[in-house]
Amino acid sequence: MTTSLITYIKAIHHQQTSVSISDRESYTRHYTDGEAEITTIEEVFRFNNGVVIRYVIERDNVPSGPEVMCEECWISYEVADAGALEIRPVRKVFSHRCQESFWLKIQAGS
Repeated sequence: MTTSLITYIKAIHHQQTSVSISDRESYTRHYTDGEAEITTIEEVFRFNNGVVIRYVIERDNVPSGPEVMCEECWISYEVADAGALEIRPVRKVFSHRCQESFWLKIQAGS
């Protein structure tokens, strides 16, 4: 049986879906890359059907000008353990929050 990754992403964002989160772990890491300080937040979500999704947000402290509406960051959702299911796609990546928000709005009907 194939399930869509959007089902789990919706649950992570507290939207109506057929699965529920049974456990959540969060890790934060800071490191320096040249002049920039990078912050990475990783959350691991376990669902009631055994699926595990890794959600990662990475951003730096480089200031964006006032003309930038959405700061650049790296956002990813990845299937860490599909259990007995087949989940497609196994990974979804965004380059900023606006892109992620727009995609979630488009997926709202699915």
